[in-house]
Amino acid sequence: MANISPKNHIKNIIAHALESLDIKDVPIIVEYPENPEHGDYSSPVALSLARALKKNPRAIAEELLALIKGDSSFSKVEIAGAGFLNFFLSPSYLQEKLDIVLAEKVFGTNDSLQDQHILLEYISANPTGPLHIGHGRWAAVGDSLARLLKFSGADVFREFYVNDAGVQIAHLNASIKAVQEGKPVPEDGYQGAYIKDLAKEVVDTNTAPEIIMQEFQRKVLVDFNTEFDLWFSEKSLHKDGTMTETLKELEDKNASYTEEGALWFKSTEHSKDDKDRVIVKSDGAFTYFASDIAYHRNKINRGFPILINILGFDHHGYVERISAAVKVLGGELTVLLGQMVNLFRNGEPVRMSKRTGDIISLDEVIEEIGVDATRYLLLRRPMNSTVDFDLETAKTSSDDNPVFYVQYAHARIASILRTTTKEQKFTEFSDVNEQNLLLEVIKFEDLILELSKTYDLHKLPTYLEDLAGAYHRFYRNCRIIDDPKESTRLALCKATKNVLATGLGLLGVSAPEKMESRGQ
Repeated sequence: MANISPKNHIKNIIAHALESLDIKDVPIIVEYPENPEHGDYSSPVALSLARALKKNPRAIAEELLALIKGDSSFSKVEIAGAGFLNFFLSPSYLQEKLDIVLAEKVFGTNDSLQDQHILLEYISANPTGPLHIGHGRWAAVGDSLARLLKFSGADVFREFYVNDAGVQIAHLNASIKAVQEGKPVPEDGYQGAYIKDLAKEVVDTNTAPEIIMQEFQRKVLVDFNTEFDLWFSEKSLHKDGTMTETLKELEDKNASYTEEGALWFKSTEHSKDDKDRVIVKSDGAFTYFASDIAYHRNKINRGFPILINILGFDHHGYVERISAAVKVLGGELTVLLGQMVNLFRNGEPVRMSKRTGDIISLDEVIEEIGVDATRYLLLRRPMNSTVDFDLETAKTSSDDNPVFYVQYAHARIASILRTTTKEQKFTEFSDVNEQNLLLEVIKFEDLILELSKTYDLHKLPTYLEDLAGAYHRFYRNCRIIDDPKESTRLALCKATKNVLATGLGLLGVSAPEKMESRGQ
């Protein structure tokens, strides 16, 4: 069969049945039932059609059932409740899917985003100090999102916007100079041990931002498995005429006006913003918003009409105006806002950083718990939710540590596969844990398709933990080596290993072949 994800396969079957009833172009939802007794997949399509067709939903479901029930993909199809269609996948369909998982070089790749050119901007921290753990969250999300979008066929360009033209640079220079002269750091300056180190290292304070970027940001991000195609300097916008060209384009598009000596962007006309926004002050100075509009125009002009920005949640009031400006300039902007990260040690908050003087730096966390645990734990929660994790738990080799739980499943399978050269081939199911494991494996395709549209990356760690759980239950209940069902069970092991490795890779987390036994 053609490799179509399970949900899309079922949607196609339902759509074909609807066409037989002369019903076309209707949305079809396929879900996972909470209760496994209600099938492997379920659809409320009959209920959603009831009003439009002016028919009882159960009657609609019965008509669909008559057209679907003979399909070899299903062992049975049932009607439940007011008209839900519940689908139980057949062993032959599952065998075909297992063969695909084993045969494909990387299971789950797709072309759903083919020909999309996306510029993904993330972190974009000021070049004034080390990256904090919040930046680490945006780094993990941004890098993993880039991997996912590429996995789905998109052309993704990863960019870091360097805020090297604002007042924060003057504050940095003043802080370093104060330390060099033995004076207190100004109230609006930067504290921390790194300022004292810079004061000893730099002669010209103007070189400090580049040193910070190289020593405290780029190196750390490389260690964090995070790379960029371009580090874009804000200063460049003010040197090549981009600012003037941007203002002219806004004027030509009737998106700006002058009032009280200042130039304003018509934010209320093009968005739900509560007021228009100044882009050039009455003294002729550009606002930060003006620079940001020019930067996004630059992105669009480089051939990236689809823009994604990952920002801290403190930028939530900024989203409407910049999205409106991008739309005026012919682009499409999605902004993902990330909440804070709270660190604990044995249940107690960790608040103070030796390096920065306040918030914990990313490299401090990496040094203590490693790249894998840091990335994984930063990716486990929705972007708009605060991340809380305990540093001591992150270092344990037990089921309480979710990254270890998933990695150990991969390593356990690798250990099994190293002990045998026997054939890995499906024959038949003999235990419910076998089928449950395979059902979990094949969910991966649909999850990737979903995440490539919603960007809800936290669902991938959740899935991997569910898959690891299904495997550990399978392992406890099904003898693998020297069993009459060894061939089938080895095939399930290999398929599970493939998906675990792929999923961890999309998170930027390693899939180890060997690990120490977990604590009990």
